[in-house]
Amino acid sequence: STYAPTISTIIDRGYVERDQKSIKPTALGTVVTDLMIDQFNNIVDEKFSAAMERNLDKIEEGKADWVKTLDKFYKDFAKTLKKAEENLDGQRLKVPEEETDVVCELCGKRMVIKTGRYGKFLACPGFPDCRNTKRIVVETPGKCPKCGGKVLLRRSQKGRIFYACEKGAECGFMSWDEPTADLCPTCGSSLFKKKGKSPYEYCLKDGCGYKKDIEK
Repeated sequence: STYAPTISTIIDRGYVERDQKSIKPTALGTVVTDLMIDQFNNIVDEKFSAAMERNLDKIEEGKADWVKTLDKFYKDFAKTLKKAEENLDGQRLKVPEEETDVVCELCGKRMVIKTGRYGKFLACPGFPDCRNTKRIVVETPGKCPKCGGKVLLRRSQKGRIFYACEKGAECGFMSWDEPTADLCPTCGSSLFKKKGKSPYEYCLKDGCGYKKDIEK
């Protein structure tokens, strides 16, 4: 029941990225995973997850007290966390930079992909002499229901993902729901996916109203 929210979270934080119907780790995700294995090996261990699942089942069945269960977990975790903080004191993890074919128009160097607070972006490797940065354009399989243009993945100032037409203010279309490669059987427009406990695909074309529930 927590699988879908977990996947959404690690995608939003830049630890993994979609690769068609699969997901693959990013450079940031690989660095963080290596750190977790090195400093929190008892937490990322499969045996720990299995034991925690059993304890949660006992709580649900009324066979264990949730306060005592979490108290025991946190006491052990606090010791591990303190040790990791001591080991990593003053250290900064370096995420490998990925060179691109995009040329910085200010200095001529090939720009690299960096990961910031709100995800990936292009930056000039000539920093601090050159401070040029750009947003990475991420295309989705969907088409704009208003003008037929490409729908791009964007991030708000608070880091929330949304989807907008490539023509920006000229068109004005945006949606918080993810566009899909599926087409509406009624009008042929791209379908968008509404997530939640009862997910469904629906059409945003004015006057259409098509909707299809997604089988779990």
